[in-house]
Amino acid sequence: MIKQTIIGKTYSLYANENISDYFYSDLAELTNLILAESADHSILINLLRKYSRSRRTLKKKNIKNRFLSKILIQADKFLSKYFTNIEEHLKNLTLAEKCDSTLTTSREQYLLYMLEIELVNRLNKEKFNTSESKYAFLPHCLHDLDKECLSASDGTDYVCKSCSKNCSINSVNRLMKLSNIKAYIWREADLKKIFKLAKSSGQNLGVFGVGCIPELVNGLRLCAKYDVPVIGVPLDANRCVRWMGDFYPNSVNEKKILSLLT
Repeated sequence: MIKQTIIGKTYSLYANENISDYFYSDLAELTNLILAESADHSILINLLRKYSRSRRTLKKKNIKNRFLSKILIQADKFLSKYFTNIEEHLKNLTLAEKCDSTLTTSREQYLLYMLEIELVNRLNKEKFNTSESKYAFLPHCLHDLDKECLSASDGTDYVCKSCSKNCSINSVNRLMKLSNIKAYIWREADLKKIFKLAKSSGQNLGVFGVGCIPELVNGLRLCAKYDVPVIGVPLDANRCVRWMGDFYPNSVNEKKILSLLT
């Protein structure tokens, strides 16, 4: 939907290009290199989750795991060009903002989060696509900023009304419909409640998520906690009011979405 390069507060998957395709090529190549040394997806995911929970443990002097240290060096080589002023952002956080684990995401955490997303997608793609019921949760910040969003709640969460042909939510919603996925604009849904109800009724549920990198990882981990097969694609940049103080146009790579749904 959006053709120009977009710059986020701490990352842009466009880097110096006008598409984010190259990010996914770089991430896939990096992931293949790491898997060549440790082919078990689940073990790698657990390693990344263990160490990425704390910024302090990822400081060079604090890293005790040699394999993790090597991963960070390789990841920085492949992915550092997709960062935008992380250090400056962290330096200028207010006292209240420093208590926000999303806003305080460090460079090292971003690197491990990117890898975690790719590994989770590879691990869960087949399970998600064979789930009998599939939901997608999309961020409100993807809507057309030049038009009032007419989405309305159906009791679970807000549903796109296709009111703007220039809206990224509308575009992604159409992709989801083609794969028989119920798409929601996430505003009020209680995912824990949804997962518990699905489990109690014996429903085989899968989840597709879209969000900025830290928020997407939080969603992936929540789904894993409830044994729900989840896949997801990060926003091309973090540009919502939480990061920027106002909403700015954003995008998500629809080619990557399609690759996960086929």
